[in-house]
Amino acid sequence: MTSLLCFMLLFNIHYIQSSYLGRLSPDDPYIEIGKDMNLTCVLNNESVLKQYPNKKICFDAKRNFSDKDITVINKTAAMLHVVNMSLSDKGAFNCVLSLDCSNLLNETWVHGQIVAVGLPPDVPSNLTCISYNFDNMTCTWDPGRPTHIHTTYRLYWTIHEAKSSRDNCH
Repeated sequence: MTSLLCFMLLFNIHYIQSSYLGRLSPDDPYIEIGKDMNLTCVLNNESVLKQYPNKKICFDAKRNFSDKDITVINKTAAMLHVVNMSLSDKGAFNCVLSLDCSNLLNETWVHGQIVAVGLPPDVPSNLTCISYNFDNMTCTWDPGRPTHIHTTYRLYWTIHEAKSSRDNCH
């Protein structure tokens, strides 16, 4: 029973991965505001192009892209170069096959990524912690400017035991 379950799990994972016509990378990138971004779409193989004759690799997002934004690497790969990313550029970017990249009608979806655009977090300041009998600690701090991306702050603390000593006084 266990081997059947493992086979079914592996088959399902393989089926899900192979159902894409290609891959868009990097995976769900975080891009700093004002920086450029490169996304590369690679088709699984040349047979994908045979399934969709006359179509070429294009990119679909909120912003329209021209041929000058796309570099064809080879028959099965192309790279999108986006200059000066802004907050309005965040969201879904898709690699598609289409007859015309400037007019994405009847496109065939290949793969997509969610792109986050924001700022790196500042170093937190004004850290204040209150502890009650070392059972519960509450800390507050000023995180700095908004990052516009999901930011997790982790606080690590240790207790150092102080060794007390008495001097013999006469």
